[in-house]
Amino acid sequence: MTTTPAVTPTVRLAVSDDAEAFAACHLACWREAYGELWGEERFAEMDAGRMAVRRRKEIESGQAVHALAELDGEIIGIAIAGPARDDDAPAPTELYATYVRAAHQGSGVADGLLTETIGDGPAVLWVYRDNPRASAFYVNHGFIPDGAEKNDSQNILEIRMVRR
Repeated sequence: MTTTPAVTPTVRLAVSDDAEAFAACHLACWREAYGELWGEERFAEMDAGRMAVRRRKEIESGQAVHALAELDGEIIGIAIAGPARDDDAPAPTELYATYVRAAHQGSGVADGLLTETIGDGPAVLWVYRDNPRASAFYVNHGFIPDGAEKNDSQNILEIRMVRR
């Protein structure tokens, strides 16, 4: 009996030509993660085309690091990091987003995305307080809550986590 070797996703920096697929994956991940929390009204306002234009500009400008995980030509995860946006940021770099398609969560893809975007250096991020899976992932990578909190545009509480 012959077994097929497992295919390992490729994690790499995104390039301009990835913008559309990057945005489509980001939006799909949001739907999987927050579909019930955000509601269809919020998703109806989102446009993958506009997201792709924004991602292309950011990738081309180098303002933020965009990484993706690809498996068999399909983007299955994304991450974005750049300069910290808070005036009182406890670290110079902020992880803006890390998302992996539901079917690939727990596979190590997010670990690779984190390494590609922020390495093991100091960083800060915001996460929904009531998202224990994401919080546990970040704690496992050395992040701890620093006590800062804010509500997002939908009035959902976020906590700031920092890795020094």
